[in-house]
Amino acid sequence: MKRDNGNCGRGGLIKRLFSALLAFVFAAALLPLAGCREKPGPSGPVDITDDVEAYMTAAPATETPEPTQEPTLEPTEEPTPEPTAAPTENAGKRKVYLTIDDGPNSATPEVLDILKEYGIKATFFTIGHCIKAYPATAKRIVEEGHLLACHTDSHNFDIIYSGPEAFVQDVAKWRQTVINAIGYDAGAYVYRFPGGSTNSSVGGRKGRTAYVEAMNREGYIAMDWNLGLNDKWLAGNTDHLPIEDYLWLSYTQTYAMFKNTDPLILIIHDTEPATLRVLPKVLDDLISKGFEFGLCDELSSDYLM
Repeated sequence: MKRDNGNCGRGGLIKRLFSALLAFVFAAALLPLAGCREKPGPSGPVDITDDVEAYMTAAPATETPEPTQEPTLEPTEEPTPEPTAAPTENAGKRKVYLTIDDGPNSATPEVLDILKEYGIKATFFTIGHCIKAYPATAKRIVEEGHLLACHTDSHNFDIIYSGPEAFVQDVAKWRQTVINAIGYDAGAYVYRFPGGSTNSSVGGRKGRTAYVEAMNREGYIAMDWNLGLNDKWLAGNTDHLPIEDYLWLSYTQTYAMFKNTDPLILIIHDTEPATLRVLPKVLDDLISKGFEFGLCDELSSDYLM
């Protein structure tokens, strides 16, 4: 009887465990149904035709690429390399034309020494009778690469401004003077009117036209100026400044007026001792402004004020 009770006890335990397992499975099956009852769907059949067509015709989605991180460069002591492209030659450079009138004379060799020290070439508007007096200096001007230009042979207003033909003949005498002094025709076909092209003896801008046309027929071009020291017009020093201060002030004032003019042509006279003392300061200023120096035969036409 004890054995039978024992067997009955194990059988009852198994039945209770089996009943509990069925109850758990049944409860789990009812949970989704309970969720659906909380959010009821639409009644009746659902038409999904539009959804299917939209899906079938839609372009495939483009995958967004994963962001990539550039590797961190290791620190280095090497300097940052300089750009290898060379700047365009003379990019942004302007030229100034230094012209020296009324020589050669006893002071001209000092001017040539200054120009040699700076490595600058200039145009010398020379007078024929001065070349006769200083032929060695005229020859040095040519040998050192400067331009020997014409300021007439006589520089005599009564002669040269008696008419265009007289002017042409006087210039022809200048050229022969150059040949006699140097041994060959070293004269440039560039000239400057004594007194400037607008002086009253030539008849101003209107009267000079006939002279310019006559000289053009001979192959010459005229060169006025737009930058100067006023070293031939010392009467303009009405404030009675020291002469060197007056020359420097004249230079800075004319530069302010004509700094954007092209070409920029500077006139000086080596007949004035103070000019030679101011010249290095003027050259330093132009160099600091980035100018290069050219010769007037580089210009292709008349420059008239």
